[in-house]
Amino acid sequence: MRLSESHSLPVPLADAWAALNDLQILRQALPGCESLLEIAPDEFVGEMAVPLGPATSRFTIYVHRRDIEAPCRCTLRFETRTAGAGSAALALMPDGDEITTLQVDVAVEIDGPMARIGAPLIDVAARQMAALFFERLGACASARHAAAPMP
Repeated sequence: MRLSESHSLPVPLADAWAALNDLQILRQALPGCESLLEIAPDEFVGEMAVPLGPATSRFTIYVHRRDIEAPCRCTLRFETRTAGAGSAALALMPDGDEITTLQVDVAVEIDGPMARIGAPLIDVAARQMAALFFERLGACASARHAAAPMP
């Protein structure tokens, strides 16, 4: 599965980068995220509950952040023991002083029991979850920016 999208975040570049590196914000923004913990610098483990049709599947996801060029880009490599692996290239670009564009390119290889569910169902679920994630990320980043003390 491939997903390439661009989203506007209603915050300056530095705040968008901070939001993408804030585990509390990511926990709130990721649909179905039950936990997200840093286990080493730039390495995380999360528990996800993903609705797929009439059932919900639970996964443990391992994420490694690589190719970091703060505050503009990084690559996330992720894998599960039961569903597959993939990567997400994230690029942040300022769009004026108060808006940041987040470009996301995701590639996922589904295998194991998940592959039997079928690509169309997985594709629909992934796109719905991505839309909800970006909506929540924008709201969380905006709230964090509004709550920050003025310099």
